[in-house]
Amino acid sequence: MWLENLRSVSRAALVVGEYSANALVGLIDPRLRSSGATVEEARIRLAGDALLPWVSWQATRAVTVEAPVSEVWPWLAQAGYGRGGWYADMPWWRDAEGRRGRRSSAERLLPDEQHIEVGQVLLDGPGCDEAHGAWTVRICDPSRALVLFSSRTLAGREVDADAAPPRFYIDCSWAFALRPVPAGTRILVRTRVKLNPDRRPTRWLAAGLGFADQAMQRAMLLGIKRRVEGAGTTTSGSGKRTGPATSRGRSKR
Repeated sequence: MWLENLRSVSRAALVVGEYSANALVGLIDPRLRSSGATVEEARIRLAGDALLPWVSWQATRAVTVEAPVSEVWPWLAQAGYGRGGWYADMPWWRDAEGRRGRRSSAERLLPDEQHIEVGQVLLDGPGCDEAHGAWTVRICDPSRALVLFSSRTLAGREVDADAAPPRFYIDCSWAFALRPVPAGTRILVRTRVKLNPDRRPTRWLAAGLGFADQAMQRAMLLGIKRRVEGAGTTTSGSGKRTGPATSRGRSKR
């Protein structure tokens, strides 16, 4: 029992440490301090909102990618550790092969990782499995929306719906919405968090997680934008855009 408690404390310390590092990067990089979303975008209803009718905290982030939706969706479809990565390019992130920073996420589309469906599990990073640091796909509407969901303790352990609930855990929906705009594609990312239990002493946690989460989410959006608009596309000899470049090689977070 004491060994399991020690593991939980260690996992919690790692989670807090990574979020603290995200927050520090947010303080240093001014691009990560703004959500990028308009007031209207923060208010509109998105796919996945109904998964948590009431939340302790919600945030919406956004970016415009100068490419059609058809070229943006494949990057979301291959997201996840052990797949295309999460694209935020944080210096301490690493993939299954040990590559770090920008190299920890794919710079090309991965044909073998394009299948994604409801019920599929996506992992956060190294040391994660279906019981720790996992997201379950709850909504998958190709080229429109991808919604992930997780119920976990602060240590990252997924809550077993058939067992007694832990003393404290967090429900979280993570929604990605793609919307065509004249400039290309608008990506909206919404995080909705419910604290269980939601009490005043625990709300400081939501505030702290919120700032760190903003830095990570904005870095992820900028990482996707860079990939889609840059190395992730090819141009035909006539100068016309021909769509995303693909690669059999893998670079995963």
